[in-house]
Amino acid sequence: MALHDMKAIGAKGADEASPGNAWFLLQEGIREQERKASRIIYPNAPSYMLFVAGESRGQIVIDGVLYPLQPGAAFIAVPGQRVETHYEIDGALQYRFLFDVVGSDEDVRAAGAWLAERRKCGVPGDARVPALCEQTAEGWRAADPVDKLAGQAGFLELLHVLLKKQGDQGEALERAHGYLRRHYREAMTVDDLAGAAGMSRYHFMRSFKERFGQSVMEFLAELRTNEAKQLLETGMPLRRVAEAVGYKDPLYFSSQFKKQVGLSPRRYLASRECRVAAYSWPNIGQLLTLGIIPHAAPIDQNWSDDYRRKYRFDVKVPLSHDYEFNWKALLRVRPDRIVALDEMIVPEEKAKLTAIAPTLFLRWHGDSWKAHLTQVARFMERETEGAHWLARYEEQAAEARELVPLSLRRGPLLILNVCARGMQVWGKRAGTVLYDDLGIPHAPGVERIESTEFVTAAQLQAFDADALLVTVMKDRQSQAEWNRLQRTQEWEALKAVRERNVCLGPDWNWLQEPILEYTANRQGQLLQELVMSFRAL
Repeated sequence: MALHDMKAIGAKGADEASPGNAWFLLQEGIREQERKASRIIYPNAPSYMLFVAGESRGQIVIDGVLYPLQPGAAFIAVPGQRVETHYEIDGALQYRFLFDVVGSDEDVRAAGAWLAERRKCGVPGDARVPALCEQTAEGWRAADPVDKLAGQAGFLELLHVLLKKQGDQGEALERAHGYLRRHYREAMTVDDLAGAAGMSRYHFMRSFKERFGQSVMEFLAELRTNEAKQLLETGMPLRRVAEAVGYKDPLYFSSQFKKQVGLSPRRYLASRECRVAAYSWPNIGQLLTLGIIPHAAPIDQNWSDDYRRKYRFDVKVPLSHDYEFNWKALLRVRPDRIVALDEMIVPEEKAKLTAIAPTLFLRWHGDSWKAHLTQVARFMERETEGAHWLARYEEQAAEARELVPLSLRRGPLLILNVCARGMQVWGKRAGTVLYDDLGIPHAPGVERIESTEFVTAAQLQAFDADALLVTVMKDRQSQAEWNRLQRTQEWEALKAVRERNVCLGPDWNWLQEPILEYTANRQGQLLQELVMSFRAL
C-alpha cells in the first residue's frame, strides 16, 4: 500500500473532511412514540437529520445499510437519503432533529462531507444524551421564540457530545473507514491499515467489524465492486475496469466480482437488460437463482443484510411494506415484468400491478420452492437455466444423502434456531432440505408446524428427538441465550443432549426467518453448507 498519506489514519490528515466554520441550525425537533414496528420515515430525507433511539431495540436502515438500534444510539442522515426503522415492539421512543448547515459554500461542502462520514455517532449509554434530547425537543415546542433558543442550545450541545472525539481507537477506526472510501482504488493490506491505526492486526479487524458491521476486506470489496458495476454499464472494457478499481489481474478481478455479486461481469451486464420488479422478499431469491438481479425490490429485511450489501447499488427502486408507495414507485419506472406472491396482495393491488407490467403471482402456501423456481423461469423465459439449476441441486442432494452422519440419518431430528428473540423450532416446510431432500426423519410434532414456532426449553421434551441440529445467530444476545439454554436442567435432560447427539449448523442471519427465505437461492446455499459440513466430519 502507498503510505504517502497513511498517517491520516493514525492522526487527523490533510485529506480528512472537517466541519470548517459551518454552523448547524435546528429546523425541527420531533419527540415521538413510534406506533409501527416498521416504517419508512423518509423516502428522501428533506434535510440533514440527527436520529436518536430511546429505550427500545431494533434496526435503522439508512440508504439500504442496516444498523442495530440500542438505547441512546445516534445516527446522521444527509439530504436525499432513505430512512427506515424496525422495532421489536410498538411504541418505541425516538427523536428526530432536522437541521441545516449554514456558512460559505466551501464550509457547507466541507461540513456536509464531514457529516456524511459520521453516519453512526456517539456511544450508547451516555446519560447526557437523553437529557439533551428532551431539552432540545421541549425547547423546539415552546411557544415563546426566546424559549426556542434553549432548544437550539440543547441541539448544539447534543451534537457536541455525539460528534466529539470518542477516544483514539474510535477516531482511528473512523479515519480508516473514511480512508478506504477515498482510496479503495489503491493497493492496500489489512496490516498496513492496522499499523497506521496503531493496533494489532487481530484487534483492528475485530474492532472494525464490530463498529461497521462488516470486515475490512468485505467493505473494500463492496466499494470496488460497486464502482466496477458503474464502469461496466458504461461499456468500458473488462481489463480497464479491473485496473480502474484496483485490480492488476482481470481474471482475479472477475473471480472477486463473481464472489461478491454471484455473477460474472458479463452475466451481470446481461442481467440488467430486463428490468424486473421483485415485489416481495422471497421473489429476490427466486430471481437471483436464475441470474437476474431485480431492478426494483424490498431490501429492508431486518433479519439479514446479505441482499442489501450485495445488491443495494443494483436495486434502483427500493420497495417497502406500503402498497400505495410501491404502486407509485413502479408506475414511475415502468418495469418490464413483475414477480409477486399471490396470497400477500389484495385484488385491488393485483389489478394495479398488472396494469403496469406483465405480472406473475406465485401461490406462496400451495406450491413448493421448486415449483416457484420453475414458474419464475418460465415467466422470465429462462426455462433452460431453471432446469439446469434444479438438476445440479438434485445431484448435490444425492451426494449429501450419502454423507449424512449416521447419528442424524436415523433421526428423528429436530431443527432449532436460537436468536435474540428466543428459541424456535423449524416446521417441515422450513426444514425441507433435511427432511425431504436428504430424507432425514423429523421428530414427532414437526409436521403440525407450518413454518416456525417459538418454544421454551421445557417444551422441547415433547418432541422426543434423538438428534438436534442447532443454528445460533452471531449477535451477542443470541450467543447469551444459547449459553443460558445449555445450563438449564430442561436442556440437559433431553435425550439428544444426554447422548451427545447435538450438531451445530451455520450461523447465517437469514436462518432465523426460514419461511421468508423459502427460495431456491437459500435452499441451495443451505445444501452446499451441509455438504461441506458432512464432509468435514
